[in-house]
Amino acid sequence: MPTTCVFQLDRLNPIYNSGEYISGRILLRTDKVKRVNAVYVTLEGEAKVQWSMSGKSETSNYSGHQQYLHTRTNVFDNSLFRAGVHVYVLTLRIPPDCPSTCKGPYGYIAYNISLTIDKLWGFDEVFRKPIMVVQTLDLNYNAEFALPVKDENIKYLCHWPCISGPISTSLALPVSGFAPLQDVPFSVEIDNQSPHYDIVGVEVSIKQHFVFLSRKPVKRNFYTKTLCKEVVTDRTLRLSKRVYESTIMVPMDTPRSTLNPNYIVFVHYSLQVKLKTGFFHYDTDLSVPIVVGTTPLHHLRGTVRTNQPGRRTPTPTPERQRLIERVQPRPATVDEETEQEPETAVEQAHQVLEDDEPPSYDSCLPPSFSFATLAGSQQTLESQQFPQPRIVLPKFPGFSTLIGTAPAHGMEDSGLDMHHYRSYGSLDTDHTGRSLDTFGSLCGPLSEQGELVEVEEDEEVEELAVLDVTVQVHPTAPLQAQEEHQF
Repeated sequence: MPTTCVFQLDRLNPIYNSGEYISGRILLRTDKVKRVNAVYVTLEGEAKVQWSMSGKSETSNYSGHQQYLHTRTNVFDNSLFRAGVHVYVLTLRIPPDCPSTCKGPYGYIAYNISLTIDKLWGFDEVFRKPIMVVQTLDLNYNAEFALPVKDENIKYLCHWPCISGPISTSLALPVSGFAPLQDVPFSVEIDNQSPHYDIVGVEVSIKQHFVFLSRKPVKRNFYTKTLCKEVVTDRTLRLSKRVYESTIMVPMDTPRSTLNPNYIVFVHYSLQVKLKTGFFHYDTDLSVPIVVGTTPLHHLRGTVRTNQPGRRTPTPTPERQRLIERVQPRPATVDEETEQEPETAVEQAHQVLEDDEPPSYDSCLPPSFSFATLAGSQQTLESQQFPQPRIVLPKFPGFSTLIGTAPAHGMEDSGLDMHHYRSYGSLDTDHTGRSLDTFGSLCGPLSEQGELVEVEEDEEVEELAVLDVTVQVHPTAPLQAQEEHQF
């Protein structure tokens, strides 16, 4: 069984402020007797930076190291370390000037507690427990953090001879010091004197800036990260003025600002506002420095939140809300019949679409074969009981097609449903878009005065006089409810 080590600290999340004490115990279990020089516990805090840059002929390497904390406590000094479970109670203090824990792409500041078994022969056994240190910064101790900050900028779009009027922008903050989970109020004033262009929107963000300093050789490297961002889509029209006033919150796990420029890992923050000027133009940037501390200003304590808010769901636009309502499933109703008949589930009838919506997909289906060829009798069609879709058409300008003034005689057995015909946009089409020329060619000529239609058969010959047929709209029989989908 290998040697195991368990760190049991007084906090479940090992986060400590600078100047606090770390209390806990260490459980070390060994399976055999070991010859050692010593067993000791250390508390270390250091910063390291490292990166490389490739040139045309060679690659340059940059690195740096800085020690902030190193304490060592021996817990065993004899040469023979016995097998079993060893418990060590520890109490360690973090100095108040230790910087906060942070990590960037080219360096980091880290703290850890370690237990080392210094063997007489072979490699040492080291067990580490990382901790997080937050350097305290009370913003009330420095009067500069309570002063307002402001930045101004003037931008001209295009160049001579197409130069436009100036766009003057100013960004103002009431104070410069804030704490995590605190709202940062800002005010952006825009004076758009351009006669041709509008300001599309404003983008506000909190930037985290890292500065890495290498010692061999001496060189600085920079890195910028966006912590949070808010977008305002209100336009600033040409030849007009507008003032944007809102707030943006500092994230919860934000390290405090570094005030000592001698550290090789330096962290500072800024509030950046970007004006969206549209296509073919560079966006205008305004930036003011802010200081992130651990204790907020007294007169702004009410703006500190208790927890990190969740991600906000964007408000749907009217077009999106309308689409959501259309695709939602409609509830179904169940009609109870007699005990002899089984119960059947019948869905509610489809609501009539709005006037400005296109026709449904079912209304665009082609006609059936029996209807198109006028073959078969009405009894055959009734026996099939095809579901008849509800046809709903938009109210486009159209013309009515009249077919006679009286009901037809002798057409009872015909496969044609003589309900009504109405043309939309054409004189020769019915309400489904089918041409009436096919009906005229199969059934014979029709006119407003009425014409005679002769039907010759092998056994009987009858002459039927077709009189004028009046366009009548009859209420359709109740249809079986069917499921309809909207696209």
